[in-house]
Amino acid sequence: MSHPSIRFTSLILASGSLLASLAACQSGVSPSLTGQRLASSLNAASTSSAQVNRTPFKASLHANTAAVPGEIIVRFKAGVGASSTQTAFSALRLTTVQMVGQPSLGIHLVKTPVAGGEAQAIEALRRNPAVLYAEPNGIISLSPEQASAANALRAADEPSYPNDEMFEKQYAHKRTSSQAGWAIQKGSPDMVLAIVDTGVDLKHPDLAAKLIKGYDFVDKDEDPNDGQGHGTHCSGISAAITDNKTGVAGYAPGVKVMPVRVLDNRGSGTWADVAGGIAWAADNGAKVISLSLGGGSDSAVVGDAVRHALSKDAVVVAAMGNAGREQKSYPAAYPGVMAVGATDSNDKIARFSQFGPWISVSAPGVDILATFPTYASGMPGKDYGSISGTSMATPAVAGLAALVRSQWPDMKQEQVKAHIEATSDDLGDAKFDKYFGHGRINVAKTLSSAPARR
Repeated sequence: MSHPSIRFTSLILASGSLLASLAACQSGVSPSLTGQRLASSLNAASTSSAQVNRTPFKASLHANTAAVPGEIIVRFKAGVGASSTQTAFSALRLTTVQMVGQPSLGIHLVKTPVAGGEAQAIEALRRNPAVLYAEPNGIISLSPEQASAANALRAADEPSYPNDEMFEKQYAHKRTSSQAGWAIQKGSPDMVLAIVDTGVDLKHPDLAAKLIKGYDFVDKDEDPNDGQGHGTHCSGISAAITDNKTGVAGYAPGVKVMPVRVLDNRGSGTWADVAGGIAWAADNGAKVISLSLGGGSDSAVVGDAVRHALSKDAVVVAAMGNAGREQKSYPAAYPGVMAVGATDSNDKIARFSQFGPWISVSAPGVDILATFPTYASGMPGKDYGSISGTSMATPAVAGLAALVRSQWPDMKQEQVKAHIEATSDDLGDAKFDKYFGHGRINVAKTLSSAPARR
């Protein structure tokens, strides 16, 4: 059978009603959506004290056309009772693996009696007037694409703020006027930014002190430690501890990071877990949710989760994708999401960055230096390194959104989105264009400009 393409975009180059509480798990039910975790990656230039290995490395969260054999996600319409649900499942010999979120939502993860019978069962379920949607439990996987890596980096201390030893190698902050912006706002410790990804190195010296309780949807526990690296890298871009004479500087150094792990150590995950991670983050206080992932096919359950997060007043930021052409990627293409493209060190659109009229803004995403796990992982090195992709641009915008919400706590998520768009630097055609969106972000300009009247 053919399955929808799911593509999670981290280039290491890579309808129905809203969910009331998709990730709220009931006692006695094995939850499908209960995990979080962060990951990271690496690449940098040589210094007088360290020689850099420039071995090419590619890795991108990319669309896998497969789905979990024999598994289907089904949501019933509001008001459909347990007897009708059971009748529908019994007729097709389907068994419930777990509820996705609260049972009252009517979302089930079910299994067919024989792997390979998904297409026929989905077709039958879609004909049932009580069913809102039925779809495969698609697989997300991290697969090679493009980047360079280094095993160790070191730089001379910089006396001015920030004093992070590698800050001078972070060209992205210069392009986006981060230093001038930090003079206005570094981020509130009450602001929670969720990284929904592969987890995070919970003991990384540039991250550990700012992490709050997260969840691991892959292993269904509260230990979202990163075994792959992608999430750790994204976390460092958004919010690495700054001015600590260590490593790198993050865009929102004062905020807290909520690690939500939805991808395993191979960089693989499912639609059910991604949807659960998004909803769980929103239900547990995240006001900004960063999604360096995506796929070419629309998933009903992921769309539900995004709409739920927006309804909970969370800013949702997602990667445009790394295919280098005009092509929708979800969740970036959902209404209300800040869809992010990537630029390079010369303020040109990155050759891999997908484009289209649904783009919101762009941010640096080529050779972005940030945190890697301090232990061996899926990344080609440890501690710090550089990789490329719209996955790297996305946490930069998420970090800026967290700064905006820290500066103006009463702003609603749609107002934060509009303010960042209105204060970005126009790099393409006048005003909006489908490559840069409303422009490349400018931290100082955004934080120093008065928001539109609300």
